Amino acid sequence: METRPLNVPAASVCFDVDPGLGPLAKWLRILGFDAAYPCGEPSSGRFFVTARQAAGRFGTITVRSADVLEQVKQVLDEMAVAPDPGLFFSRCLLCNVPVRPVSREQVAGKVPDHIAELVSEFNECPNCGRIYWQGSHFGRIKARLKEAGVP
Repeated sequence: METRPLNVPAASVCFDVDPGLGPLAKWLRILGFDAAYPCGEPSSGRFFVTARQAAGRFGTITVRSADVLEQVKQVLDEMAVAPDPGLFFSRCLLCNVPVRPVSREQVAGKVPDHIAELVSEFNECPNCGRIYWQGSHFGRIKARLKEAGVP
């Protein structure tokens, strides 16, 4: 398959994800990749990820597994790209927009009081307003990725 870019920074790899692969789009966003979803066909300059047979069309990755972490692994392997840990959780999981840092004061009333007291760093999606922070889920997600063999 001809989808392997050579020496391409992870931040510059963008995906269009076929309908039906929403969980895959979410995991790619967790890893910091630009993953537009749902997309019925590829757009210019982006790699198309689908579960449908794509007949080896250039720039298309056809996932083979029903397991989402196996799909993530396959996409990364075929792209010959490793996620950049500095980009983990840098995109809104709903909107795919890069999140921006916000202060504790800015999230007051938007997150539970005990979270606002315990956590000092927050990010917000400038599109939908969703607030993100490193809670216990952060460690569980990283452990699942490691367990699945995702770098």
